[in-house]
Amino acid sequence: MRNISLSRLLMASTLMLVIFGYTACKKDEIRAVLQLPKASPTLQSSTTNLVLDSSQANQTAVTFSWAPVNYGYNADVTYTLQFDVPADSFQNPINVPVGINKTSLGMTVASLNTLALQSLGLPFAQASTVLVRLMVSINQYNGNPSTVPPVYSAPLSLQITPYQVVINYPSLWVPGDYQGWNPAAAPKVASVKANGVYEGYVYFPSGGTFQFKFTSAPDWSHINYGDGGNMTLDASAGTASGNLSTNGGAGNLQVPGTGYYRLIANTNNLTWSATRTTWSVIGDATPGGWSTDTDMSFDPTTQTWSVTVNLVSSGSFKFRANHDWTINFGFDNGQLTYGGSNIPVPSDGKYLITLNLSVAGNYTFSMKKVN
Repeated sequence: MRNISLSRLLMASTLMLVIFGYTACKKDEIRAVLQLPKASPTLQSSTTNLVLDSSQANQTAVTFSWAPVNYGYNADVTYTLQFDVPADSFQNPINVPVGINKTSLGMTVASLNTLALQSLGLPFAQASTVLVRLMVSINQYNGNPSTVPPVYSAPLSLQITPYQVVINYPSLWVPGDYQGWNPAAAPKVASVKANGVYEGYVYFPSGGTFQFKFTSAPDWSHINYGDGGNMTLDASAGTASGNLSTNGGAGNLQVPGTGYYRLIANTNNLTWSATRTTWSVIGDATPGGWSTDTDMSFDPTTQTWSVTVNLVSSGSFKFRANHDWTINFGFDNGQLTYGGSNIPVPSDGKYLITLNLSVAGNYTFSMKKVN
């Protein structure tokens, strides 16, 4: 005789309920389905004409904003602003991260000025067109890069006039026949340490006498420094040196010929020197490594040196004069410094590197990625 106990019946009934309940839960599960945005996002800016002013460096220059982009479920959406010049047309944009699910970004005058000068390579004190667009992307649930392609807004066109960050160091003016003997329009050499030693760079074009003087003001009414004797010129080495005289009637100083010269004037011991320079980049980020320079070219119109070169992010580089370490620039505390630290490269690629030594004591460079 087969007897089924009450306890066994109860256990079987309970198991059936558990299975049924589990099946019901499975049927009730709601799955999120990703939906691509039906329209491109719209980027807005608080202004499109920006004349940047150093006296307002910490103030907000422009605020960008947009509506949240919907992917059909509660997704973490990453927003990035991309900046570029029209000629490059976002082939190698400068990316400014905004963050996850944020729908606006304000940029200060200082940060936008740095982006314009160093990242985009724009000239200072001149309006340039800059394109900006919004890039929208989402991550996979496990944090891996998404296989969903990013979406972009239509680009906005901005007019940006950046400023050069200039510190007004004690200076001497360098009038000469190369610029019409006009102190008010002459380039300057500066005493960065305010110690009576002045230094800077001056280009002497061909066709003149290569003569000049130093003046203590942008006129001839104050002290002017001429030849105090012992002047030596070495055309092959591209150097000159001698003593200075504060006698306004003293003879002119002179460099040995055409070139871009580093001038030094010491008003403490009344001496001066000139060294003709050509410039290059060198380092393990460059094709020649630390053993072979990549030469730069000088543009007399912009008074800048430049080169287009392939760089690698695993290395760094420096600027140096005359294929020698006697005069070289690195980068420390946001500025070019003599003998400073190596300059890192943000990513592999071809770069237009520009070196500007035209404003005494306020030396700058820019790196712009190009195709």
